[in-house]
Amino acid sequence: MVAAGLFAVAMTFPAAGGSAEGDIVKVTAKEFGFEPSSIKAEAGETLRIKLVNDGALSHNLHIRGTGIKTKTIQAGGTDTVEFTVPEDGNVRFFCNVPGHKQAGMTGRIETQ
Repeated sequence: MVAAGLFAVAMTFPAAGGSAEGDIVKVTAKEFGFEPSSIKAEAGETLRIKLVNDGALSHNLHIRGTGIKTKTIQAGGTDTVEFTVPEDGNVRFFCNVPGHKQAGMTGRIETQ
């Protein structure tokens, strides 16, 4: 479950490799990777991550060790999740559609 009452994202994200739409970091899924595959954020900051499926196959985005995940979306679809960056370091994300993580659909949120 995504926690409520989260903070806005700082506008440093476009320079960090993401595309911001207001306070949302856009991550594009394609076969077989994410763009960007690395997002920089401050520890304790809350990210709103919008997954956009620009691929031909279904994709999703799971944030490792948190239980936070998007829906599995079809080509052209989108879904958004909120995530607070932990104080203790970097976090991985991946697509858990069978075989996609193994094919390279992984990324990370790096603390600055």
